[in-house]
Amino acid sequence: MDETQNIPASAPEQLEPVQATETVPDVSPAEELEKWKRLSRENEKRWKQASKELEGIRHTQMTDQEKALEAARAEARQAALNEVGTSLAEAEIRMQASAAGVTAPTAYLDLSRFVAEDGRADRERVTELIASLSRPQAKEPEFPQLMGAGHHRSGGSEIASMDPSELADFIAGGSFI
Repeated sequence: MDETQNIPASAPEQLEPVQATETVPDVSPAEELEKWKRLSRENEKRWKQASKELEGIRHTQMTDQEKALEAARAEARQAALNEVGTSLAEAEIRMQASAAGVTAPTAYLDLSRFVAEDGRADRERVTELIASLSRPQAKEPEFPQLMGAGHHRSGGSEIASMDPSELADFIAGGSFI
């Protein structure tokens, strides 16, 4: 079967072979990654803009009853987040304090100061609070730590008896204390 039989006579320019003149430039994987990140950011920006336009169009086409219902929903959501926000802030403070090894006095704090506008815990403010708290200093124990309960035997002592004269000689030798 001849390939030229299916081609109409009015299209002779289609018979010429197409030459690939475009060369693919050598691009490093990092450059390729940056390119796709940039494209992704541009697409996300366009999507957000289109979403805002769509929401604006929907809002202009709403009836008064739908607008009132939408406002009531937004108000109820904000009230619920404000109610739960202080609990979320307290939990965030306790979590960050335990991770930092400090004690946070949440009973004495105005927890509403640590709630963001969206009703969630403001992590930056909590981090600032935890950074301002002093870290407890590790104290040296006042008494030597014993190895277990009950009678503690010291190992390697050369004291054979509790005779005061032997003890005095032992102390004077400088190997005791």
